[in-house]
Amino acid sequence: MISIKNDDFGSNYELFVKLCSMTGEPLRLVNDKCPDMIVMTADTFEKSKRLLDLRGKLLGRDADTLLSSEKDDIERLGQYINELEINGE
Repeated sequence: MISIKNDDFGSNYELFVKLCSMTGEPLRLVNDKCPDMIVMTADTFEKSKRLLDLRGKLLGRDADTLLSSEKDDIERLGQYINELEINGE
């Protein structure tokens, strides 16, 4: 993750927007040598959020529950994973 000064971000906003869009990586804004804020594109945020939601769903179940769950639940999970893959995640 790239770290930049808050002042540099404000004065070069368009450049950093392009950088975030091209790399898909967030930027760490630093104020007085301390990390202050993380900035990312809306698309990157949505992808990260979906992956975290999926991880939470998977970790929220134990293996026995997952294996014995209804076929419909497994199919919905498969569809969700396919949607993530189609969207380039």
